[in-house]
Amino acid sequence: MIIKPIIKNHSHFENNVKELIQYGLEIISNNVQYIDKIKSKKEKVILLEALLLRTCAHWESFIAKEIILLINMDSTNFKIHMELPENTKLNLKLIRAILYSDKYKNLHYVGHFKTYFSKLLVNEYNPFPKISNEQSKKINFTYTIRHYLSHYSEFSKKKLHKAYIEFYNYKIFQEPGVFLLKEKGKYFENFLHNFILASVNMKKHLEDHNG
Repeated sequence: MIIKPIIKNHSHFENNVKELIQYGLEIISNNVQYIDKIKSKKEKVILLEALLLRTCAHWESFIAKEIILLINMDSTNFKIHMELPENTKLNLKLIRAILYSDKYKNLHYVGHFKTYFSKLLVNEYNPFPKISNEQSKKINFTYTIRHYLSHYSEFSKKKLHKAYIEFYNYKIFQEPGVFLLKEKGKYFENFLHNFILASVNMKKHLEDHNG
């Protein structure tokens, strides 16, 4: 089977994130052409946080669709894991229903879904191990920010503060938008672009095996 729908899924995701990065950098540099200049730091902080949350939403949508398309390429392991009869005829809708109907699937932390998806996919159509350890760490860090912005709980704040100390030696807690605004958006661009790099690595694995 051709992998055109999978490549299209990657391209759609990567283009969405590129647009968010470009918009974020325009905000940071006050170079937004089609709206009034965003002058205050507070406005920039809020917008950068919103763009990070939107990127995470795109990532989850991308991964959710990706796994369905990959299972559809070769459903051997999926049928075994789900205890389906070998002669079960699957399609995208049925795969989605079986995969996501029983309980919530955590598509946040890379290590979790790498382990889970390895049970469902044959090696040829499993690109997730190609997400490097460095990319995995950055995605997990981004989701630590995302969870804090989603809940503002003491637990999520402590977890983010611990991550700041571990990765950047920032002993004083910073609101995510302030952190993302640092050094002319260096962290903002780096963390969002990291999602694109992960997608590119995955795509290369699939193209190499299905050229």
